[in-house]
Amino acid sequence: MNDKLKNLWRYIFPAMGGLFVTYLYNVVDGIFVGQGVGSAALGAVNIGVPFITFAVAVAAMFPMGGATVAAIRMGRGDREGANHAFMASVALTLLVSVLLTAAGMVFCEQIISMSGGRTLSGAMRDMAVDYLFYYCTFSIPMLMSTCLSVFVRNDGSPALSFVGMCVGAGANIFLDWLFIFPMDMGVIGAAIASGLGQVFSVAVLLSHFLRKRGNLRFRRFPVSGALIGKICKRGVPEAASQLTTPVTALCYNLMLARLVGDIGVSTFSVLSFIYSLANAILSGTAQGLQPLWGLCYGERDTDGMNLYFRWGIRINAILSVVIYGLLFLFAEPAIRIFNRDPELVQNASAALSLFGLSFIPMALNLIYTAFLYSTKRTLQADAVSLSRGVVLKAAAIFCLSVLLGSDTIWLAPLAAEMLTLLLARMLFKTSNLTGRKIDKIIL
Repeated sequence: MNDKLKNLWRYIFPAMGGLFVTYLYNVVDGIFVGQGVGSAALGAVNIGVPFITFAVAVAAMFPMGGATVAAIRMGRGDREGANHAFMASVALTLLVSVLLTAAGMVFCEQIISMSGGRTLSGAMRDMAVDYLFYYCTFSIPMLMSTCLSVFVRNDGSPALSFVGMCVGAGANIFLDWLFIFPMDMGVIGAAIASGLGQVFSVAVLLSHFLRKRGNLRFRRFPVSGALIGKICKRGVPEAASQLTTPVTALCYNLMLARLVGDIGVSTFSVLSFIYSLANAILSGTAQGLQPLWGLCYGERDTDGMNLYFRWGIRINAILSVVIYGLLFLFAEPAIRIFNRDPELVQNASAALSLFGLSFIPMALNLIYTAFLYSTKRTLQADAVSLSRGVVLKAAAIFCLSVLLGSDTIWLAPLAAEMLTLLLARMLFKTSNLTGRKIDKIIL
């Protein structure tokens, strides 16, 4: 019991911190751009977010799917098989990185137009195109830092995973200041600063493998269609779960650009930055538990899996209530960190008290999803992730304001998360591991 609790904290805190500083890249961009360039630039950065976060969500399929496969194989003592899963995930991530670089640089204007840029002012649209173009030039380090961080954590070095993310975030903060204020590079400087920060992060994370600290190694591996299919299958729930960010951003950008205009997009831009940090903290609990669930599953330790599940639910429930309480009490100061425009502060602080309610059911949904895919119940995890991240979220944003008035648009995430929580509870009860022989569910 005590050993399991020690492992719980040993993995959760670095995962939470690593995700927090990863999401901090875009948030820091938002703070420096909002304070150094203006509210229009703040909205411009947010217009590019749907495409960037969509690519990150798709790419998340490979490290999280590969890490799940590797953790289960490690639990069974199959180190060679675990290394094959690692190398296949790295190769797939590199492939997607190259494709993202090409698409983002060649079609940046078309992407911005499809993300809601057609109805915005010319100045905001031009800044959005510049930001997306330069951000996508660093797609390889951007996606590889996330991939390597996941495997470093799964390979027994959660602290180094956290350090790697922190080094990148620290470099990003300094370079944002340097490029936006002394060098006056605007949104282009913010994009380049984020990319260079990821380069520093990758350099730190690579040291784990180059110094041969764990079991995973960079080496040649056999290309296996069955393994790639398994990695994708295990990673779909995580990818679908992360799709909630681009889907939410795209739907809100389209609706607010049409209903409100530039100020509406800028308002959501601030909320999305705050949401991303809350999501990082709450997702950190789930991702920190993933290797522990995988190892328990490989060892056929049902009691361990359920113990970690109960603690995950408790931790995220408490964290979500604390986060919402702090945001409710300090809404205006939180908004002013990004921009001090009176209209923006008033609109965003009023919306935040409604928008932030979704954090509480979201915290529980993240635990349910991670537990399901970590224990090979991929179909159930897919159902929860797709409902939460795509179907219900889009439907709520487009329909709620039409049915109940424009002010209710900020309650759409809460409605989607609550309905998803009901689905997650139902699927969990029908496929619970408690009281069942673990050997009957090994696939």
